Amino acid sequence: MSTPDPTSAEAVERLRGAGVPAEQPAAPPEPSPEPRRWGQVATRVAGRGRRAAAGLARRGLAPVVRRAEARVGQRVHRMVVDVLDGDPALAQVREVADRGGLDPQRIRERDDTVHSAHVNLELLKGELRHVQSTLDELGMAFAPGTGLAGAGARYAELRESVYALERRLRTAGTTSPPPSSPGTAAADLPPRPRPADGDAPVLSSTLFDYVGFERRFRGDPDAILHTLVDRYAELLSDHQPVVDVGCGRGELLGMLAERGIEVIGIEPDPGMAAEARARGITVHEELAGDWLRSVPDGSLGAIITTHVLEHLELDDMIELLELAVVKLGPDSVFISETPNPASLIVLGNSYLLDPTHVRPLHPSLLAFLCEKAGFRDVRLRFYSPAEDYHLPMTELGEDAPEWARELAGSVNKGFGVLNEVLFGPQDYAVIARTPPAPSN
Repeated sequence: MSTPDPTSAEAVERLRGAGVPAEQPAAPPEPSPEPRRWGQVATRVAGRGRRAAAGLARRGLAPVVRRAEARVGQRVHRMVVDVLDGDPALAQVREVADRGGLDPQRIRERDDTVHSAHVNLELLKGELRHVQSTLDELGMAFAPGTGLAGAGARYAELRESVYALERRLRTAGTTSPPPSSPGTAAADLPPRPRPADGDAPVLSSTLFDYVGFERRFRGDPDAILHTLVDRYAELLSDHQPVVDVGCGRGELLGMLAERGIEVIGIEPDPGMAAEARARGITVHEELAGDWLRSVPDGSLGAIITTHVLEHLELDDMIELLELAVVKLGPDSVFISETPNPASLIVLGNSYLLDPTHVRPLHPSLLAFLCEKAGFRDVRLRFYSPAEDYHLPMTELGEDAPEWARELAGSVNKGFGVLNEVLFGPQDYAVIARTPPAPSN
């Protein structure tokens, strides 16, 4: 059954007659709608075709797109996670987020702590400023014009003045006022009273072969000589002339002379003094105190003694030190090397072995005597530890248990103390300087 065409001429006329009043004129006839109708149909068909094709495309490509999105999303997620996991700041942020956010109480406590620290810092700054101001005032009171920078020199001058006064009182037995300037004149050091012949201790023997004794028990003389040159030649070359008290056969002075250093020897033994003179060295065959009194004050550059002071009585040693301060020029050096009794192997072996030793000189004692004599910068140097006797240290591998390493550490610490006390340095030297020349 066919449906009548609503666009036919008859249908149009019926509608026109029914909807248009009689008194109105009829509208002119419209052109035939056939061409427009078929164009609209074609447009609608094309649109429906495109929509159908798009739907088919979406339904076919949707799984592919979803899989691609999933893969890309997974890769991006892994990249972001790797970056975030390596950032310590973001790790802290995650930790705070895991706890449920920032704790206000902790924030307040931290703020209070920061404030307290700031207040304490400001108080500390104020205390430091007060201490600095007090030290500045003390320095100016102690050393006017220079303050703390010159306090050390002023204290040294005061110490030397006090020591000089003590020496004058001790030697002269008077209450004379202290000298006007640091130091002591040669006239302030009268000769020490000598004991009666019957009371004098026997310090040497004409029958004792001391040269042979030293060669056998002290070591190779050439090796010892080169050791002394290595230790002291550079320092002595800057302070001339150099006086060697107890120079023996003059080996050390001979090597110093070869370096162009002006040297003088003091040796009371006639045979050794003759051998020293044979080397072309000026040698005075007398006691050190007697010769030092004969030379002008401040005329010497350096005095060195090696293994001599331990052979002297206490009064003679103090007299030698006090004369050395007077006869040395400003900022000159005094060097004395002696066995180290603080190392027990020296005290119980090599020191007692030598029958001409009078008493052991502890390093602290000799440094004290040099300071009391008037030297300013007194320092100690230690040589030749008895390493052949050292107790061996325990060594453990990295795979050793912790308790074993702790035990080994304790044992090694104890061994180190024993090595220092029992088998420490066998020799030491005191190196002291005279005060510098006063500035104008």
